[in-house]
Amino acid sequence: MSIYKTPNAEVLSFQERARFNFVWRITLVFSIVVLALAVMTFFTDRRFFYFYLTVIFITAISLFFLWFTKTYKPVARILYFTICIILNLSVFMVPDAFHIQEALWMVVLILCAFFTLGNAWGIFYLIANTVLYAFYFNLLFAQATSTMDKITPDLLLFMSIEFGIAMFLIGFVMFQYGLVNKYALKNTSDAYEALKAEKQIVEHQNKEKTILLQEIHHRVKNNLQVIVSLLRLQSRDLKSEEAKESFQDAITRILTMSLIHQKLYEKESLMNIDIKDYLSTLMKNLIETNATQENIQYNVESSLKSVNAKTIVPLGLIINELVSNSLKHAFDQSGRIELILSPESEHTFKMIYFDDGRWVENQNTTFGTQLIDVFTEQLNGTFERVINDEGTFYYFSLKED
Repeated sequence: MSIYKTPNAEVLSFQERARFNFVWRITLVFSIVVLALAVMTFFTDRRFFYFYLTVIFITAISLFFLWFTKTYKPVARILYFTICIILNLSVFMVPDAFHIQEALWMVVLILCAFFTLGNAWGIFYLIANTVLYAFYFNLLFAQATSTMDKITPDLLLFMSIEFGIAMFLIGFVMFQYGLVNKYALKNTSDAYEALKAEKQIVEHQNKEKTILLQEIHHRVKNNLQVIVSLLRLQSRDLKSEEAKESFQDAITRILTMSLIHQKLYEKESLMNIDIKDYLSTLMKNLIETNATQENIQYNVESSLKSVNAKTIVPLGLIINELVSNSLKHAFDQSGRIELILSPESEHTFKMIYFDDGRWVENQNTTFGTQLIDVFTEQLNGTFERVINDEGTFYYFSLKED
């Protein structure tokens, strides 16, 4: 495996892996460059030889930890900070030398900090090195210029080579940063396309499931209609009016449930049911199917937009019993029914049912009121019945599952 190729770090996200690759390659190339400069300074200017030797040692240790830990941030923080200290020491410990090259190394360091550790670290190194060179130019630069006559052709050659290498590293850092951006952009694009494809699959699956559920609701509704038809046929053979009335009550309850399935298969979304639309249709059907009640007015008001399918079944059956009882026992030829629903808290809602009739039967003894109790308990709710001069009120507090 090529040493330039980064070690396996598959556990990282692609953004972090791109930065890891950046730190690895920069550190590797920097080590090679500094090794070459250390060899050159050994023969030209040994004042800087030990500084370069120390940097080689630090970068070698950094490469070792990068290879085995597969993490770059702590390694990069220590590496950059240590190199920054070494650069500062070289500037102040060798006062009679030009330190133009160190400024370029600091540019490399600042760029690496910005690209790998973020803006905060980049700004830190920028300020630190700016302050350093402010001190250098004001305190030591004049002393360095006084030794210009001591500069040899070999030293100038070395300085030009070091300058060129530093510029190369600046370009290399920018090039690697471009690769990081390109890598991140490619992976972002691939991730977007993968999510887009998954979204299309999920949408297709949801559409299939919606169609399947709509078909199920349609078939359940048809089956309930068949049961209603059978009950109606059976009721024709009954002699007892009480038995016929019981059959009719059963039919209206089945039709109430049938209406729920009809509303569900008519909707594209099966999560919730438009409560006002359902209850208005239910009350209209109940009143119209009672042939002797032609002048019953009704009104449905709801600030509750929708309820889930699990709640609507017992709720519809409660209202079925309330309306059926009002039509049977409260009205003679005309009357008025009102139904109001409103949210009470996050998972509960209030319902007020009212009719202005005069009851001719004790409602507490009917089978319908027993069913109201049962369905109210299913919704973990309570209700209260109040009778006054205006009519009969039912106050419900119900919980939506």
